[in-house]
Amino acid sequence: MDDRAAPDWLDRVAGLSPADAGRARKLAAQTGERLARALRRLGTASDQAIAEALAAQTGFDIVPVTDFPAEPVEAGGVAPDFLTNTVALPIAETDSEVVLAVADPTDPAPADGVRLASGKPVRLVIAGFTDIETAQTRLYGKTQRGLDAAADADDDTDSDSLKDLASEAPVVRLVSDILADALARRASDVHVEPFRDHMRLRFRIDGVLQERPAPPQHLARLVASRIKIMAGLDIAERRRPQDGRARIAVTGRALDLRIATAPTAHGESVTIRLLEDRDAEVKLDDVGLSPTHRDALQHHLEAPFGLILVSGPTGSGKTTTLAGALDWLNAPGRKLVSIEDPIEYQIDGVNQIAVNPGIGLTFAHVLRSVLRHDPDVIVVGELRDGETAEIAVNAALTGHLVLATVHANTAAGAAPRLIDMGVDPALLRSTLRLMIAQRLLRILCPDCRKPCDPPEGLTKAWEAVGCASCDGTGYKGRTGVFEFVETDGPIGSSLREGVSSGEIEKLARKQRMPSIRDDARAKIEAGITSAEEAIRVLGGL
Repeated sequence: MDDRAAPDWLDRVAGLSPADAGRARKLAAQTGERLARALRRLGTASDQAIAEALAAQTGFDIVPVTDFPAEPVEAGGVAPDFLTNTVALPIAETDSEVVLAVADPTDPAPADGVRLASGKPVRLVIAGFTDIETAQTRLYGKTQRGLDAAADADDDTDSDSLKDLASEAPVVRLVSDILADALARRASDVHVEPFRDHMRLRFRIDGVLQERPAPPQHLARLVASRIKIMAGLDIAERRRPQDGRARIAVTGRALDLRIATAPTAHGESVTIRLLEDRDAEVKLDDVGLSPTHRDALQHHLEAPFGLILVSGPTGSGKTTTLAGALDWLNAPGRKLVSIEDPIEYQIDGVNQIAVNPGIGLTFAHVLRSVLRHDPDVIVVGELRDGETAEIAVNAALTGHLVLATVHANTAAGAAPRLIDMGVDPALLRSTLRLMIAQRLLRILCPDCRKPCDPPEGLTKAWEAVGCASCDGTGYKGRTGVFEFVETDGPIGSSLREGVSSGEIEKLARKQRMPSIRDDARAKIEAGITSAEEAIRVLGGL
């Protein structure tokens, strides 16, 4: 069966939107490749979903990898390169037939080729693209032989030779597979760490590091070199830390990579932050705000001027919260400008500017320029220094609504942090409207969570179990927990040189402002997260 004669199998792909199906058809028409390959290249459907849709369309069985052979099946001596190009694998042969696993049963080429080579009828079965490609590497060894040959590089290999080795197809494929696996598992970071007798590969998923199968230790230098080449770093320099960025496509999805290397006792450790282009809308209702917190934030967002600070450590969801606020503010009657490092969410209607310190485009420089563009709302990705903080506070004083993030451990610590940077407390008293602290807690998997005895002070609780749906972790996704400190009344009056976060926090509790732990306890009782997760992130309940 030819997929060009019956393209409607795309409608059977689980979770595939009509728009993405249309993109796959358009890509196939433009490139001349088959629909299954086009869909896989776009990365909008898993191998399993593609296989199941093709099986439903054609009636062929899906075979598990446990049915793949331990040794290559002769099949008339069909060339491994032909099987690789057509993503096909002979898995059994008898006197009367050859059983051929294919990723795309609508393509007649693999069956025709094996039939001609073997002189026998061919019975098709279906397997996923990745499963067949992995088996081909194991059975025919082309990729592994290439890696082993490239791994002959030693410490005396000159940088040009090392660059050539790290740019060869086997090494490129290995690193691409690592990044594709990280993307498929929703990882935010990839950690590649060399040790004396092994290499460790870990993904940070939902804020927690999880170990993954790692390449052999003797490939550590080639893997590090390939990643450095992608980021334009100096592969000959292995004694000093380096930082860089890269923009690549993985399974058809655009990724921005922020790459950091560091010399260790056994080679270079590499950390990769994965930032996928995200154009999906982020709503305030999506970030985990309680109805009370959402109403309070919307009240302050309606103000014509003032300063709203969001605090928390790296990776606590501050950017997502600001994206939700921008979405709520986004209207034809307002000019919105956002200064970010880097731009994580593409928001239509918002003028988004990425800083670039390498050419002098700092937060302070951009913010000073932005004020000449008559904005109504300004978002500053981070108040890193006194100059930026002072410009932001003055902008809030002169008729702009300014939203910014700041690194502070608590909501109450945001104002003292700005005062420590040199901001005049009198200006803060006139402009600061709201301080927010937030953290991210993992969400219990709804398919396997179970009730448990609640901790003291709670009426009910659930605990993580682990199932196939959540990859055995018991959690799937994350949500925010928040603390709001509004600065009217006594808290605003307390802002002065030397004020401590503890003093502000006492005033907040005196005014019955809920703490971040209060928000976590509410989410535990609602079955959203577990007490263990809240204790892990917040240090207690």
